[in-house]
Amino acid sequence: SACLSTGNQDSINQLLQQGGANTIVSLCPGSTISITDSIVFTAPGQEISTQGYPTDTARATIIILPGSSVSAAIRGNWQDGVKVLNVQIDGNRPNAGLYTGPGADALLEMGGGTTDQTVSHVVAKNTRSWSCMHFIGSGQEDNPCRNANITFNTVGPCGDEGHDADGNALWADGMSIECVTSTVTDNTITAPTDGGIVIFGAPGSHFLRNTITSPSTALGFGAINMVDPTYGGNYSNVVVADNTIVGVAPGFFNLGIGIGSQIWSNPHYEPTNFGPTTVSNNVFRGAIGFSVVVNGWEGGLTAQGNDVGGVHAPSSDTADASGCGAQQQASFAASEQLIVYAPGVRGPSSIQEEFVRIPNNGSNWLCLAHPLPSQRSFAPQSLFVTAQQSTVVDLGGFHVQFQGDGNLVGLDTTGAAWTPRWATSTSSAACGEEGEDCLLAWGADGNFVLYDANGPFYDSGTSGRGAELTFYNRAPWVAITDAAGKQIWKVG
Repeated sequence: SACLSTGNQDSINQLLQQGGANTIVSLCPGSTISITDSIVFTAPGQEISTQGYPTDTARATIIILPGSSVSAAIRGNWQDGVKVLNVQIDGNRPNAGLYTGPGADALLEMGGGTTDQTVSHVVAKNTRSWSCMHFIGSGQEDNPCRNANITFNTVGPCGDEGHDADGNALWADGMSIECVTSTVTDNTITAPTDGGIVIFGAPGSHFLRNTITSPSTALGFGAINMVDPTYGGNYSNVVVADNTIVGVAPGFFNLGIGIGSQIWSNPHYEPTNFGPTTVSNNVFRGAIGFSVVVNGWEGGLTAQGNDVGGVHAPSSDTADASGCGAQQQASFAASEQLIVYAPGVRGPSSIQEEFVRIPNNGSNWLCLAHPLPSQRSFAPQSLFVTAQQSTVVDLGGFHVQFQGDGNLVGLDTTGAAWTPRWATSTSSAACGEEGEDCLLAWGADGNFVLYDANGPFYDSGTSGRGAELTFYNRAPWVAITDAAGKQIWKVG
């Protein structure tokens, strides 16, 4: 039959509506279908594919146009047996932007009360919303999303790091899977900024031989997440095995695989996610903060044969843990990769001996940030800090603060307690009640000066000569250089 070489969502939707059940809409190889609204399956067994089922760049492209009020390119919800095969789906976020309006759904929306849906050999990237590929549950115990086949897809990039100017989260999942007794295998997911594969309970589903790679410069929260309480926390007979998780510096994954109800949350005791579940023979490489963490689980867990030998150490080269809790900081400082809080795992378990049994109830492991620099430089007239503001600079394992007593101190932050490494040993009784009257200034004249309410009380003596001020996390702790780069003043 003839393939469709041009058109938009209306062209495809008309063919689906008129054709009924088992209609195949075949797109011509190399064609581009630009859309401003969703393509919607309307009957069981329908299919959208590229003629000849190519697996390379000859696959047809479906792309969302800028200016569109849509984030879901294809909707297959609530239709049994529909298939999306051998096409490229581009949400076009770099040009169409983030979409937060009505119906801000995943780029590919499938699932609901269905069986036997298939997405295979599909490229899905640049979602405008929270996920590149979503298989949603049904909310019906007697009619769950089931028996989905999600195989050999290439997913990502998905989302961006951080928030936009309006405070909207920019991150997105690669795959978000809620369907039971389903198969998610042999997929390649690159640059997810939220979860690579988020498992929403999905009892009976198997997640095998997937390769999940972090963003190359941004933070990805987790490669595989088993933390959500969907289905009442039921992860029975879920198998997560033979997957490869890779962190690419300077980007990284905060977590490789998070297992349990207390991994992404503060300490609590109910409800607890439950198995029996198998997480075995997964391989971790590169820049990963914590490879596997288990806390908040019951009903059976097998975690064997997981290989973290290729994870970069020390962890401090990968990320910064200063925003984490005490237990997380201790595990991070020790570069621990396989971690379990044993009292947080109830019922039978078989956990490989390499797992570190942490002593404290560490939860909320989603706490890492990009590693801080080892030094930071300032041009004249670019650094002014009051003692009330306190923080002068944060560096890797180091913090410089201007105190309310007029003392400037450098602190080593790598231990459980911060340790002073250097200080100006200055003091002032004229800093004000909260330090508001003391000022650290790197002025236009190239002089580094500490002021209180009465005037300067400490300076570097480099007026007219200083061209750059640099703070380090090692000696010399502070240095000023002239225009020729020669060091003319230092501390330590």
